[in-house]
Amino acid sequence: MIDSFNSSANLGLRYFRLFEAAQDGILILNFDTGLIEDANPFIINLLRCSKEDLIGKELWEIGFISDKKEAIDIFKKIKSFGYVRYENLPLRDKHGMVLDVELICNSYSVGVDMVIQCNIRDISERKKSEEKLVAAFEAIILAITKAMESRDPYTAGHQKRVANIAVLIGEKMGMSLDQLQGLQMAGMVHDIGKISIPAEILTKPVTLTDIEMQMLRGHAEGGYQILKDVPFSWPIAEIIHQHHERIDGSGYPLGLRGDQILLEAKVLSVADMLEAMVSYRPYRPVLPINIALQEIKKLAGLTLDQEVVNVALDLFKDQDLIQQIFKR
Repeated sequence: MIDSFNSSANLGLRYFRLFEAAQDGILILNFDTGLIEDANPFIINLLRCSKEDLIGKELWEIGFISDKKEAIDIFKKIKSFGYVRYENLPLRDKHGMVLDVELICNSYSVGVDMVIQCNIRDISERKKSEEKLVAAFEAIILAITKAMESRDPYTAGHQKRVANIAVLIGEKMGMSLDQLQGLQMAGMVHDIGKISIPAEILTKPVTLTDIEMQMLRGHAEGGYQILKDVPFSWPIAEIIHQHHERIDGSGYPLGLRGDQILLEAKVLSVADMLEAMVSYRPYRPVLPINIALQEIKKLAGLTLDQEVVNVALDLFKDQDLIQQIFKR
């Protein structure tokens, strides 16, 4: 009995030392009320407050989450599932400074009682580094785009307009900010594979031969090969690889169908087709936007994703948006 007591006491002491010395913030919440019962030194220093400022408060009251409803929803999820993780949440310290933090909460038993432990990691510096990396990628992509467009004046601005259309569709479909960022970048370089195609084919003022068309179709595979080893945070190479795939399997280069195709690629397909139809090419005239929309409507559910097309059709009911996107 004494040995058992000593073992429990030692375990409690070790936990207390870990709690006090942890380099992440730790909050202990009451399982029934969600009120803060304990806080370690790290979170106190991070929030630039005293322990008394925290004890007895709810998460939303200490500026951890700016929205009370969201904080309550998080608490409900923890009680229901025993675990919740948020990779990026705002945390406001006592003096109003907003930090970016990662939140992981677990519920567990201590004797006969249940408690909730919230681990808070400051990711502000990591986020700044990621933002700098994204900015560097964007600058590189812009440089690549300009180099490509210098070879093919007829598609000048095409990639940028396709990216903008794709992001508008993605926003309306409820894509996350991270997905939209990846979609924007993929759109900006979706034709990068054309860099290996002779300029005389890209600018040819008559219908291409079968061999020339086969070479042109190789740009999806070529773009994938160029970008597949670049460590993007998004599946950009795969999106580019799939942007000419069709949901019935009639596309190229892989003949994918349905859910085998990434959602971002389905969005890019519609944006690319729509933009191409309303832009001048040396081998055909410009189509009016209403005719182009009718054409993609015919393909909805057959070769193009039905939901993506529906969103595009709804978007381009706005004449001001049409002028904004397609102004030359």
